[in-house]
Amino acid sequence: MPALRRIAAATVLAGAVSASILVGGPAQAAETRSYVGLGLNNNYFTALYYATNDAWAQASADGFDPATQCSPGGNFATQPWPGLYQVRALVNCTR
Repeated sequence: MPALRRIAAATVLAGAVSASILVGGPAQAAETRSYVGLGLNNNYFTALYYATNDAWAQASADGFDPATQCSPGGNFATQPWPGLYQVRALVNCTR
């Protein structure tokens, strides 16, 4: 262990790596997940709202904070019947 400390001290003095990286250990990889929500309504914007809230609820159930860790990825809308919108909303979350 003393040899490792000398190498770390020499590296820090050389300016190549900060001491906090050496003491903190290996970096943690970011976790990214995507969630798809579904919304149905006769108004497109209301269906989009329902779909986005559904995706956010799924992300929240997995421990993500939708307000700070999630961003909208896009949406896809179809009309299965005249006057009815079916919207799928994609939400990407990273922590």
